Amino acid sequence: MISVKNLVKTYPGEVPTYALKGVSIEVAAGEFVALMGRSGSGKSTFLHQLGLLDTPTEGEVTIDSINVLTLSETERTRFRLEHLGYVFQEYALIAEFTALENVYFPAMALGDSDAKDRAAHLLDLVGLGSRLHHQPHEMSGGEQQRVAIARSLINNPKVLFADEPTANLDTESSATVFKLFQKLNQDLNQTILVVTHEPEDKQYVDRVVWMRDGVIES
Repeated sequence: MISVKNLVKTYPGEVPTYALKGVSIEVAAGEFVALMGRSGSGKSTFLHQLGLLDTPTEGEVTIDSINVLTLSETERTRFRLEHLGYVFQEYALIAEFTALENVYFPAMALGDSDAKDRAAHLLDLVGLGSRLHHQPHEMSGGEQQRVAIARSLINNPKVLFADEPTANLDTESSATVFKLFQKLNQDLNQTILVVTHEPEDKQYVDRVVWMRDGVIES
């Protein structure tokens, strides 16, 4: 599903910052992979390159047999919307929208008029079938993150990227979120890459990729 070759990311300046130093990796379809390592190891930077949220300095990224770095900016935007899902540390929900509206909004951007029923199904899948019409301020942090997960799935993404999705959650809510990721991976064969710091999260994934100082350590 994902093939990365010699990925480099350098931030220019008087003293350049070498965030990624030639990273290569392959991720199979349906695999659940955790990126781990201390702060500053390059985990989130790497995830952002794969998710087309940033552009690497050098290297090659192929997703579902498409060399995504050769796409124009317009094509990348379309590819992100149609093929990739994102869950962030901050839930990034629209405060004025209900849970249901937050979930189906990305599908409306593709002109999908049948998105409401699918959004309701996804909210039920993440255990929020009774909260469809609640706004974010009426939900806990864990519930808001589950809304964000449902939203990330609305366009049936090939890959789901999650960048420290439980950093703002308590222990119980964090476990709930990771068990949900595990369920999505097992039941839907969803390919998932997640950045996390927590050692206990290893129990939920197929493979851990350890990063250190911009390279894959193991």
